[in-house]
Amino acid sequence: MSRRWLLVLPVALVLAGLTSASRLQMFWWPDELHDRTTGRQGEPVRLRDQWVDEAGDEHHRELTVTLVDVRPATTVEGFSGPERLDPPTGTAVWEVRLRLDVGEDVPLGGCHVSVLDDEGHEADAVGGSVGGVQVPTTACEPEGRTGPGYDGSPPDGDAPRPASYEVSAYAVTAASMVPDRVRLWWEAPDVAELSLGSR
Repeated sequence: MSRRWLLVLPVALVLAGLTSASRLQMFWWPDELHDRTTGRQGEPVRLRDQWVDEAGDEHHRELTVTLVDVRPATTVEGFSGPERLDPPTGTAVWEVRLRLDVGEDVPLGGCHVSVLDDEGHEADAVGGSVGGVQVPTTACEPEGRTGPGYDGSPPDGDAPRPASYEVSAYAVTAASMVPDRVRLWWEAPDVAELSLGSR
């Protein structure tokens, strides 16, 4: 009897492992950024992702994004004009410049931007205080010229959002990090991954 169990045990362990893996995929896979649209700096990239409104209805967002530049940030726009950035020792601040071409009825609130190096280290562009200077939080719409809300509410901005415009996002990284690519996304699993230069 015990020898039969020894024969069955390896099969049972394999089945248990497969079941655990499928559960892991079921719970985590939808929240991972795995549905990539790729492109290169300077090239317009057409994006299409989906989102669900408060009523549970599915919608699609379509826009074109161009990675204009990624460069060390020396200043940021403050309340009274440009403020000089002096990152603390061991850190750097990178400005990610994006151009967006999008219809006026497309909601763009809550976007995320990050910078990755060629080893996969990632730094989110979330803003915050750097060396006593407030770095802006990431927004994919011009200040004061936002588009509609996800509930269909009209724009809150002072003027209509233009059809084409540029925005900057700022990522704080280790001083040794060299950006290789930029990610832009709203809802997982869809993500745009844009390589710098000719990579």
